[in-house]
Amino acid sequence: MATDLQTPFDAAVVIFTKRTGTLAAAVRSVWAQQFHGRVQVVVGVDGPDADREALAALAREVPATMALTVIDPGYSTARSRGGLYAPEAGGSLRTALTLLANARHVAYLSEFNRYAPNHLADLKHAIGDRAWAFALRWFADARTGEVICRDEWESVGPAGGVYGKSEGGFVAADALLIDKFACHGVIAAWADADAQGRGEDRRFYRAIRGMPNAATGEPSVYASIRLEKQHPFMLAQFRSHGVMLERYLTLSPELKAQIAHAAEAQRAHAEGVRSTLSVGGVDFGMKPPRPRT
Repeated sequence: MATDLQTPFDAAVVIFTKRTGTLAAAVRSVWAQQFHGRVQVVVGVDGPDADREALAALAREVPATMALTVIDPGYSTARSRGGLYAPEAGGSLRTALTLLANARHVAYLSEFNRYAPNHLADLKHAIGDRAWAFALRWFADARTGEVICRDEWESVGPAGGVYGKSEGGFVAADALLIDKFACHGVIAAWADADAQGRGEDRRFYRAIRGMPNAATGEPSVYASIRLEKQHPFMLAQFRSHGVMLERYLTLSPELKAQIAHAAEAQRAHAEGVRSTLSVGGVDFGMKPPRPRT
């Protein structure tokens, strides 16, 4: 473990934990980074049910060029668990940990997800003097870790994907590396969300999307997902990209009909009949899937 904590690190990774049993794999994917530089992992503990046993074990595994900084206030800052801030996922922790991190370049990782070994190196190379950079991602089965498919429609960057028309695109938090000096004025966007405690990722993306940015062009994040919990529109996207949904969930006749309806709306857009599909109050500007070669 790095002993010089005062000298700024070349990159920091911000994580928060609120459950037991999911944190270790995420942090170990940071330990496995093929990165020529010093990395600080800053973990915020969000409430009484967080994985403190895993943190104790991980503290004994820190590589020589890395450091583990644990922030454990003893309470949750999330409104849903008695705190003051709207985001259900961490309350104000992303904002606070971003500022506390002893690095100018800050990346993010959910305790449910993991990085490929090249993730930080690719992002650090891409960002240069820009405000932020992003990688693409894989969707992975939450139960087995098996890769389902590449995300080619959601977290794909500015002006792309299903959010291209309505929101100017989207990048998920785990795919980002930011220059926190360039983004300093909008870091508090991580601490705001909708009435259900969701949407902080999109608020932050909207705040930075006009700033200079760059892309690695390659997927290096494994985003854990449970297909049985997805909206039929998203299931239609998976199916249109070649995923055999029956491998991952039971398709009732009603759900099959809903997926077919969503797929028809996508085809209508591809034929110029419709430019948007409204799902849950969000208008999706749809693009047809890329033809497979």
